[in-house]
Amino acid sequence: ARALIPATPGEQTRRAITSMKEKIAQVRSSNLPPRIYIDYLIPLPPATTDADIDPWPGGLAQMYPYAEDILRDILTGIVDESSRDAVSSQVVSVQDCCGFFIQESPVSPELDVAALLFPGPDQFAKLKEIEEMVGNSRTLIVFNRQYTRPEDFGFFKKGEAKGLMERYEWGFAFQEIA
Repeated sequence: ARALIPATPGEQTRRAITSMKEKIAQVRSSNLPPRIYIDYLIPLPPATTDADIDPWPGGLAQMYPYAEDILRDILTGIVDESSRDAVSSQVVSVQDCCGFFIQESPVSPELDVAALLFPGPDQFAKLKEIEEMVGNSRTLIVFNRQYTRPEDFGFFKKGEAKGLMERYEWGFAFQEIA
């Protein structure tokens, strides 16, 4: 029997890939656009010691390169016959450390998988634009979102944000609760 909690970052990544493949297949079978959340516990930097009060003093900017590597591995694992080198990316917001990634499928464009890394309320318009660009047949993953409820988007956008958030399902979640 396998442990309830992943013992290593590699095990967490393998579980995320397996879970995401299952969730994408499930969503596709219900004829809904594949819109999926991943919450991934990013491993602490190797230089972290027990004496560190905050292992991520640089916040999302410090986490970004670690998360980018993890996300590339996950996208490559989800899309069959793909390679890590084929993942394309662009920065959505430098200030908010938000990135957009696409792993194209060599088999079919409908099997492409796109992901937003660290999107927050300030990327609401961009998230809607990316959703439209991705279309209903391709998968869009929101990786380690920086919002939890519609109210995070502000008073005037909370209704629209609620509608957007309701389209997403959980594909994988492993978090540290402090």
